[in-house]
Amino acid sequence: MKNILILTPQIPYPPRQGASMRNYYIIKGLAQNNRVSLLTFKEDNQSTDPEKIAPLLTLCGQRVYTVDVPQRATADRLRAMLTSSYPDMGHRLYDEAFNQLLTQLITDELFDIIQIEGIELARTMPLIRQFSPESMIVFDNHNAETELQRRALQTDWRKPQRWAGAIYSAVQVVKLSRFEAWACETADAVTVVSAADADHLRMLVPNLKATAIPNCIDIDMYAGVQPTEDKRFDLVFTGKMDYR
Repeated sequence: MKNILILTPQIPYPPRQGASMRNYYIIKGLAQNNRVSLLTFKEDNQSTDPEKIAPLLTLCGQRVYTVDVPQRATADRLRAMLTSSYPDMGHRLYDEAFNQLLTQLITDELFDIIQIEGIELARTMPLIRQFSPESMIVFDNHNAETELQRRALQTDWRKPQRWAGAIYSAVQVVKLSRFEAWACETADAVTVVSAADADHLRMLVPNLKATAIPNCIDIDMYAGVQPTEDKRFDLVFTGKMDYR
């Protein structure tokens, strides 16, 4: 049994979208044979009511610690874009309160593994190395972010009315390529959603050994559900319809 601390960008319950579904079921799987604790950001619309997140608290043995998502003004984002070597995603969840709580947790207790869920939290790695050098860092990269930004650039560049977005993407591609490569090289292990994502990351880090862990759903939740009408569905979508 390993002692594992997981860092997530939002409370992964209820699991209703890609990141929270992935995070929740990873926690559920790991908790079967390990001791799991969770440090997570809390979005404005999320609840910490124990009754509403009871399954998550049970999996983590009540060890769920939350910090409010930091607010970033447009002016701050623009300033960072012009002056910082980090990509926008590297600033999105960089927060002193989160870092302080993380430092407290990893100095009070030795974790065998600290798992970072998403590139937005990758900047915690130096802190972990400093205060918990014995911990193994696992970086779960939810997307091949550089490739996604490159595709956004290609799409926006074809439409003059979206050239402002294309310029933003062009800047981010350069910064993201360095940042994503650094995160993969700094972690002790890297996991990805698919083999295709691993191939994209190897364009940045040629010798990268990444383990693909596909996203999943809990089919037991649907075991007793019977169709009300005799209809054939070609697509079942579970998640939100607000992806940018």
